[in-house]
Amino acid sequence: MQSTKQYSCALAAFAVALAVQTAGAAPGGAQDVLEFQQITSPAEASTFLPQITRRSNGDLVASWMQSKGKDYVFQLSVRHANQWSPSRTIASGPELSHFTADLPGVAELADGTLVAYWQLTDRSGSDDEATVIQIASSADEGRTWSKPSRPYRDATPGQHGFISSFRVGADLGLVWLDAQSQSRSRAASHEGSALGAIGLRNVTIDKTGRVKSDAWINPIVCECCPTSAIATAAGPVVVFRGRVDQAYTKPSEVHTDAATVRDIQIVRMEDGRWGKPHSVHADHWVFNGCPDNGPAVDGSGRDLVVAWWTAVGDRPKVQVAFSGDAGTHFDAPIRVDLNNGEGQVTVAWNAAANSAVVGWLEDHRVWARTVSRRGRLGIPIALGSTPSHARLPRWVSGPDGVLASWTGIAGEVRSVQFAMLRSPQRPRIAEHPVE
Repeated sequence: MQSTKQYSCALAAFAVALAVQTAGAAPGGAQDVLEFQQITSPAEASTFLPQITRRSNGDLVASWMQSKGKDYVFQLSVRHANQWSPSRTIASGPELSHFTADLPGVAELADGTLVAYWQLTDRSGSDDEATVIQIASSADEGRTWSKPSRPYRDATPGQHGFISSFRVGADLGLVWLDAQSQSRSRAASHEGSALGAIGLRNVTIDKTGRVKSDAWINPIVCECCPTSAIATAAGPVVVFRGRVDQAYTKPSEVHTDAATVRDIQIVRMEDGRWGKPHSVHADHWVFNGCPDNGPAVDGSGRDLVVAWWTAVGDRPKVQVAFSGDAGTHFDAPIRVDLNNGEGQVTVAWNAAANSAVVGWLEDHRVWARTVSRRGRLGIPIALGSTPSHARLPRWVSGPDGVLASWTGIAGEVRSVQFAMLRSPQRPRIAEHPVE
């Protein structure tokens, strides 16, 4: 375990020097500097794939995967009054899927029940990327779990991944990328492994795991980029990387390696029905494959902020855009990276400041900075080293600041790290060690 460390002064001095070279700095006046307080991690060595959820009572639930010999263990810890609980096991075994950009997680239902979701490798067919989604529920903060089940009825082998969750009344909504159409297209054709679309699918489940609704949001999307979702005052929204094929192209006719526009899209559910997806911003990025690099969304009420990575003209960058009408319209995007962003983004909305904290990967490090809706950029700070392609989890805003997490690396050893990011005026927390 890593004890509490305070790096704000040293990091601020380093960041000030670095900011001179930072593209897109807001003109005039001093820039905001995030204070960075690394906190005790409840995760041991050989851990990765972190995710964070804030419960309705203010507690935080952190989850991660740990490798132990040939097995993988999906674990969680509950943070209450600045103290982590001992780690609790959700599931374990050699078949747990562990792709670095595809995060398992834990969500909360309205009655406080926790629902965990993860994937198992599916070896029933010939697709090496095939997985099966599993869910389980807990009524005692993760100490015990129900028998895992699959939250969809069909058993077609193929990819089922990049899961996001959101609250739907008393129930839970799950969205993921689903290869049902692709698997069937490839089974019926001899054109090779690049045929058939991946679609965006949604189910609603109750606390027993019973599927109450099952729908396709979009039958043709980018094949392997993470999704992100949140409930707004106007209904749940999902952001994802789309792809634009010729009009009237059927899912069975899609070639995954075709050069198509792969911009970030958003879609909202209203009155139980999904609307038509539209672009967050028309980047017009044409690419002939999937970059494994999806967007992130956060917000409250009707205010939203979306972060994403793009590489238009072979120039990679991380951008942020704000919306005040639950995603119907977005302001012009704001670039936040240091000229060579690798993406794998996250973002946390701060309603009181009308701004957000955005996180991304660049030069094998995790970076964070503030960005206001008016385009004011804070000084970027480096949180630590990270393996390439390690998707950042949801970062969560609260009274103490933004709880950040990432997969750190020292030598060849990965371990999940945590830090509190805050504006200078916020008081520091009194950190307690893991019980």
